[in-house]
Amino acid sequence: MAAPLVVVFIVGCAERAPVPHAGNAERGLALMSAFRDSLPEHSGNALRCVSCHLDNGTRPSAMSWQGTAARYPRYRARPGYEETLARRVNECVARSLAGRMLPEDGQEMRDMLAYLETLRALPRPAPVDSVKLVGVVARGDVGYAGQCARCHGANGAGMTVAPAVWGADSYSIGAGMARQHTLATFLRHNMPYDRADTLTAREAADIAAYILSLPRQDHPGKARDWPKGDPPPDVAYATEAALKAGKPMPTVRPLIDRRVSPDSSHR
Repeated sequence: MAAPLVVVFIVGCAERAPVPHAGNAERGLALMSAFRDSLPEHSGNALRCVSCHLDNGTRPSAMSWQGTAARYPRYRARPGYEETLARRVNECVARSLAGRMLPEDGQEMRDMLAYLETLRALPRPAPVDSVKLVGVVARGDVGYAGQCARCHGANGAGMTVAPAVWGADSYSIGAGMARQHTLATFLRHNMPYDRADTLTAREAADIAAYILSLPRQDHPGKARDWPKGDPPPDVAYATEAALKAGKPMPTVRPLIDRRVSPDSSHR
């Protein structure tokens, strides 16, 4: 009878990627507060998550994160499908930060979600009054110079005290802030930062129109947004579904080249 064959496996000492552990909320907030410095490969501009979600996401008038974790997964019209919270965060990374999406099962995403979880049980703030006026660019130019330039710079490129509001260091055309009504409402209730709630609705609308008339980074694939043909009236770009439905197209806005692709499939 032949002797049994013995197979010996030699296990090498190759390094393995660390196994993600439970999210660290403190680190998650640190990432959201210093995104470009912490995750430079995923950053496409000079903004941070808290550049728009003020007071670490707790200011009621500035797109608060309070209660957000309890709302996901949920259907959203812009992508046209049910989004997880991780996917929603990545949409902000790709659009508002003009960056490259994070691995949704990676440690950085786990940490950011952990911070959002700390706000889960807090009540959602009541909606603020929306500014749905059509802004006048010429008036907004004057308003920006008088109300905004001292913090954001005359050229909109940002200063130490405040972020860029147009140009390569600001949010992309695909961000929610690139919509007229969204930006005007944010300005009306939160700006100037040291004198919030002092702008009139008309002033906010005009300044928003001026800011949005200036160049910012493109967002690849934006034409596929709102696939059911139901984009809000202030969306900054044409979509395929709206064009097919015969809806009026928005005025073309000036764009500059994207610094990084939104995800690995665009590299």
